[in-house]
Amino acid sequence: MKFPRLRNHLLIGVLAGLVLFTTTLAAMDPAQEAAIKRKVERYLTRYFNLAPQESVMVDQVWSVENPPMWGLAVTRVQAGKTTSDVYMLSKDMKQLSLGRVLDFSRDLDAENLAKINLKDTPARGPENAAVTLIEFCDLQCPDCKGMVDNLNAVLPGYEGKVRVLFKNYPLISKHPWSEPAALVARCAYQQNPAAFWNYYDFYYSQQQSITSANLRERSLEVGKQTGLDVDQLTRCFDSKASLPAVQSDVFEALKLGVKGTPTLLINGRFVFNEDMTQKDYRKLIDEALASSKQ
Repeated sequence: MKFPRLRNHLLIGVLAGLVLFTTTLAAMDPAQEAAIKRKVERYLTRYFNLAPQESVMVDQVWSVENPPMWGLAVTRVQAGKTTSDVYMLSKDMKQLSLGRVLDFSRDLDAENLAKINLKDTPARGPENAAVTLIEFCDLQCPDCKGMVDNLNAVLPGYEGKVRVLFKNYPLISKHPWSEPAALVARCAYQQNPAAFWNYYDFYYSQQQSITSANLRERSLEVGKQTGLDVDQLTRCFDSKASLPAVQSDVFEALKLGVKGTPTLLINGRFVFNEDMTQKDYRKLIDEALASSKQ
């Protein structure tokens, strides 16, 4: 979308009414323009939950005199579709509007993290890591396995910089042994937090050979091989003592608006789709690392 470099009147619909803006397209300070573009692009990337292959770009910024606002020409590519829109940004950097006003002062990533219990949750990696990955997964889900395989290939290159947390979201209607697997893995966690990851690796590596009929026997054998108290593990599993913890994860997912598995958040940002590659994961982690240093 091209805008002439001259003084004009831009008629644009904002909220329910039409408002006449007096617009100045004078040259801006390049550093200020770059900062506005960067901040708006980052915000809209989160707002629209864009995948790495998707994009949002502020093509042009101009000054509006009355009311005092920045005009923004924005191009968004999402789900194979390209849209071009005009946004208005208040000069106090608190409101962004496109037919509705968005609270631009919000930190959307921080709001997501505030809805998640980061304690008493299976985790690996240092607590002070610059990047936190939170997985909402189903242990029987093939797409979850695909994501886990990619992350297992990528994360060794970020040792000490990334912390991974796991949240259960078993899709019982699709995957009949997903909830029993979540229960026994949580029982193992309650004995020894590190033991959870033995089950995580076991279920994803053996997904094709596990069935509802053999899950109990094979899961107890994993506990035996890894030094857990198998009698305690059996009692916990058979009594479903770990069900409240699994359900708590599901409630968190619903509160966040998680729609399916896998769902991945990096420092609070929703990032996953099925087409992501190892290159995409590296890019997202690198971006999160760079942001953490700013």
